[in-house]
Amino acid sequence: MILFAILIPLFIVFLFQGGVTGLSVSMAENALVRRKIDTANNWLSVAKKTFGGQARVEYLLARVSRMNGDLPQMMEHLVKANQLGFQPDLLDREQSLANLGIGEMDAALESKARDWIAEMPNDVGLVVDAFVNGLASQSRFPEASKLLEDYEKAFPGDAMVNYRFGVMNEHIRSNAKAEKEYRRALEKDPNHVQAAWRLARLKSGNNAPVEAIQILKRFDFGKQSLAIKTFIAHCYEQAGDLEKSRELFKIVADQGQAASLAAYRFVDEFPDRFLAASELGILEVKLGNWQEARKYLELALKENSRDFIARNSYGQVLRRLGYHEEAEKELARITEERREYDKITVLRDQINQNQSNTAARVQMGKILFKYESERFGLFWIRSAFAYDRNCKEAHEFLGEYYVNKAEKATQSHEKQLYEQKARYHLSQIEPSDPLQSP
Repeated sequence: MILFAILIPLFIVFLFQGGVTGLSVSMAENALVRRKIDTANNWLSVAKKTFGGQARVEYLLARVSRMNGDLPQMMEHLVKANQLGFQPDLLDREQSLANLGIGEMDAALESKARDWIAEMPNDVGLVVDAFVNGLASQSRFPEASKLLEDYEKAFPGDAMVNYRFGVMNEHIRSNAKAEKEYRRALEKDPNHVQAAWRLARLKSGNNAPVEAIQILKRFDFGKQSLAIKTFIAHCYEQAGDLEKSRELFKIVADQGQAASLAAYRFVDEFPDRFLAASELGILEVKLGNWQEARKYLELALKENSRDFIARNSYGQVLRRLGYHEEAEKELARITEERREYDKITVLRDQINQNQSNTAARVQMGKILFKYESERFGLFWIRSAFAYDRNCKEAHEFLGEYYVNKAEKATQSHEKQLYEQKARYHLSQIEPSDPLQSP
């Protein structure tokens, strides 16, 4: 009876604080602050099945999508949260963090971000993480480092700091320092799969595939498994075990590109190529399995026609199989692409001699965008803003890019996202809003 009397007030408090929904949302928020996206998703799945609090659930799902790099899906959840009456300032803030994270920020947005950090909210680490990533995407490493150093003083146990330092050191080819930072991140958080991934990549790049495999095998489970398997397969091939490599590549390739991309988000990678299919096709070429090679190379090229490596092997395969006319077309295209790649060497030298050469940055970005990787192309084009916020060529390209994305969008929230981005970039070079009806 006494126990019952104690439990009744506790149950009333539980209901008052939101019951199952409140508990689930609270646990999801805490998981996101710790960047445990999978855990947050599990709690949000529970919250969606309960009554009440759905506006905040949609807001947190938007945050999950942003952290996964899926900005159209983020917009879908933000629109739903807005319709359910969630706080507009927090919705705007989440969209601003998305822009910060990809380096699309002006002076006003940077000022807002610094104010948010100064306020020290519960999720200050997520703000710092997005801001640092954006600054690094513009090669503004000293500013990014200062943010991380200040944040680490307040939160010395957060592995994000060391992970971001590692990424920046890797970018400037200071790999020994990068390795130390990734190891430090793993000391703070042994389950930090992104740091483990990067550490394994350094090992593989240093011709130590067996060490890379040992690091990766600890993380070959759950939603990141397909990405991990692809990397392990690459390492087996590097070590000379082609059969093990072939077996793993096939497991991933047969799951399809969509499943593979979902897995890569958990290791903070967003590959443009269908890596498992592309690498398996190239491996089948080495083994002389021409029909199998053709099957997987066509699969890779269907997903990304810019996959220069797969296309080069595909031309050879067509020739071997007797499709001479098609082979010559492919090889002619490769010759044209190689001529464009030769320009990259010259442009890179120009940038090394003068980091503020925005014309060379944009031109290199355009070549990469057209012939290799949309993501890398956009990276170099956006990097021009680190040296000239008003770089007309960069704003023109990005404005046209988002206009095209908006025209192809099939969902209203997706169209809205791309129109907003197009409007911003074109407004920097046009006196009036080109997307607004007269």
